[in-house]
Amino acid sequence: MEHYPDHLGLHPKTRSFNLNDERFTLRDHLAYYHDDEFPLLMHAHDFYELNIIVRGRGRHYIEDKNFPFEPGAVFVIPPRIEHGYWAENNEACIFHLLIEQRILQKHSLDLNNFSGFRLLFETEPELRKSIASTTFFLQLNPLQLREKMYLMEKLTRLAKIEDHPILFETYAMGLIYDLSYLIEKMYSTADRLTAKKNYIYIINSVNFIMQHLSEPVRLDDLAHIAMESRTNYIEKFKQLFKLTPFEYIRKLRVNHAIELLTATSQSVAYIAQACGFSDSAHFIKTFKEETGFTPSKYRSINREKDHPPFLLRH
Repeated sequence: MEHYPDHLGLHPKTRSFNLNDERFTLRDHLAYYHDDEFPLLMHAHDFYELNIIVRGRGRHYIEDKNFPFEPGAVFVIPPRIEHGYWAENNEACIFHLLIEQRILQKHSLDLNNFSGFRLLFETEPELRKSIASTTFFLQLNPLQLREKMYLMEKLTRLAKIEDHPILFETYAMGLIYDLSYLIEKMYSTADRLTAKKNYIYIINSVNFIMQHLSEPVRLDDLAHIAMESRTNYIEKFKQLFKLTPFEYIRKLRVNHAIELLTATSQSVAYIAQACGFSDSAHFIKTFKEETGFTPSKYRSINREKDHPPFLLRH
């Protein structure tokens, strides 16, 4: 294998792509195969990106980490996370499904009750920013990859037909649910629990946090889910995420607030409650400590033209 770089440079056009930005030329096809322009330099965008490696081998870069990829690798890039790709011999094919946040919000009632979705879209992307192992990431076997090719082909064709947005959305959600089911099954199989027992249970506790972010979260409950004492749980959690559980929860809540401030017109009081803060005053104080802005000021700044919102880095 030829040498790969430790870091990739920034994309020459822009650091952030917006689906409504005239510079972003893929507006009319939200599912496509990327099979040229490698390395694809570091960039970010304001939508979710579901990726499936179809052909080739290389490296996936996310913030200051990078991971090997091969056919069948599946991963999601959340909004505003810098990422890029390097391919061996500059040859690879990656399927991209671009997912606007409004689509996920539209289906949120079903998605939020599906732990596999949270694993794929929330927990695993957090792990990629914190650990250097691919052990916990979804990898389709050759048969599964061939089965998913039908949906990928269907989506790339439908994406070029402007008259059928509902049909495109239906197939897109079908692929999301299908992959979510596979990652949920992967995390629950006995052989993986035996191989990586300690960290799998810690990850299960993180999935619990994601599902109950708007509610009070007790350390005893998290330690119980992870089948650890409080002391051991905190120690192992810090090994994975470089933060204590409550530092991690605080950042997750602020990041969720950032998304709501950017994507909705909900009041500060509503967002405080939705993100698990005890009251508006506590929310405003915590938000300013983490970002340097009050929620209202942050919203006004990041809704101005050419100021893409940012998320806190762990």
